Amino acid sequence: MKYDILKSVSLLALFAAFTTVMFACDNGSDPSAPVRTPTESSSSAAPLMSSIPVTEVSPIRFQQASCKPNADETIFYFNGSAILDGWDTTANADSENDPFFTGMTLTLAHVNELGQNEQTPLQLTYTMPSFPQDAINLGQMGVSIVDTAKTQCGPFKLFVVLNATNDPAIPDKFISVDSVEFVRSEEACMPDPEPVSSSAADIIVSDAELNQYTGQMSTSLTYGFSFTTGTEVPMAEAQIRVQADEAGTLSLYGVNGYRVVKYNNDRDKNFDDDYGSKYLPPTPAHISDFRFTESKLAESTEKFDIDFFVVVVGPAFNADTGDDFYAITLADKSVPDGNGVRTLSVIYYKK
Repeated sequence: MKYDILKSVSLLALFAAFTTVMFACDNGSDPSAPVRTPTESSSSAAPLMSSIPVTEVSPIRFQQASCKPNADETIFYFNGSAILDGWDTTANADSENDPFFTGMTLTLAHVNELGQNEQTPLQLTYTMPSFPQDAINLGQMGVSIVDTAKTQCGPFKLFVVLNATNDPAIPDKFISVDSVEFVRSEEACMPDPEPVSSSAADIIVSDAELNQYTGQMSTSLTYGFSFTTGTEVPMAEAQIRVQADEAGTLSLYGVNGYRVVKYNNDRDKNFDDDYGSKYLPPTPAHISDFRFTESKLAESTEKFDIDFFVVVVGPAFNADTGDDFYAITLADKSVPDGNGVRTLSVIYYKK
């Protein structure tokens, strides 16, 4: 953008002129009314990019856009921006004014098996900025998709159509289009698993408080972890050990009479208690914060990771007092050393 004083004054005048034109076109508008209001746009009511005119010469410059989902792909967040190149002498050959954005349109499309853009029931949510603008930022607009109903999966495209001008009399003098491609996995649209049914004997309700600790262990074949000392110890003194396969996937084992099982918290539709190393339970924690099926306790559990807790129960387990009960999750893991051993950081709870 050019930072010339005279050009800046000229740009302010253009903004004022453009605003006047816009209000003149809307007899029911109140210039003092707020413009940034939450907007929902359904692609079923929008064109699917088949007839959008694009200006061959344009000062609009898109920055790389991206799309990131949350863990269960019920929410997608969009980021990306666009600026105007005031130094583009070709686009601005007929004007001494700096260009400015005059409007934008967001269109979400599903891509069918033939590679065609088609309508989708998914909706975009965002806050439309007021115009004129000298820059556009999708993240600041809060552009996102929220679909907890798991309505549709597959490949999608978000099209961003931007209008700009250096002449208030021609608001759409420049038109440029960018798109963001992303995929929502078919697994994300699968029905939620049925809640785990537990017999009365498996339902453990306890007010015993648990404290939070951190520790380090490894995938060594000769050492395990002791909850008693909070350190790695020889296997004969350990209560758990971790083993890694060739792909680096971790499995947690109970040793010396201890058994393990992944908690049941993630087996229902309530996400508020799906605790992991990035989302810990309130302090103080209780045994009831880590629901588990006692009859499913076993020697090992697969895929020990950061997204969930594993319950560890020993021979002296007492639900009323909290004795011999532990809950552990992975916080971080290092790359293998020369012997293929990984160092692990863990977070665990115990009485």
